[in-house]
Amino acid sequence: MSENLKVSTITGISIFTALWVGSFLHINSLFYAAIAAAVISQSCHKMVIKLGLKRLYGTIIGALMGLFFYHFLPHEYYMYSFGVFLLVYICSTILNAPANMASIVFLAISTNLIGISSSFYTFHRIVDTSVGIISAIVVTVSFNFLEGKIIKIKNK
Repeated sequence: MSENLKVSTITGISIFTALWVGSFLHINSLFYAAIAAAVISQSCHKMVIKLGLKRLYGTIIGALMGLFFYHFLPHEYYMYSFGVFLLVYICSTILNAPANMASIVFLAISTNLIGISSSFYTFHRIVDTSVGIISAIVVTVSFNFLEGKIIKIKNK
């Protein structure tokens, strides 16, 4: 199977799995689960695990910092900008975490929670992302395992 076909198949099945599992579990946002599955899908299971953990790590860091800014600092443009600056600096120099994902989650929480509980949104954003990540990891590992078995059978 070509690499492009393999990645396309894994990505499609990962998204389907994330949407199905998310629907079964009644998660808050199927969108975030599907996006997480799509973004980390690769043909190599080691790379998917690495990307998945980094994405989850970035989501958690951004969520916690977003909660802090939302509850304790003024809701002003300069504070959001300072928050992203601080987040990118901390992620890139101290934590070795993906600053882009952390920044997106930070901004979603610190600027976009009108009428929504911040702790509810934060918790569900982490859960929804986790569903997508776990789906992509399980699909990729299963796909590679089955592909290896098929190749062994063919070579006998």
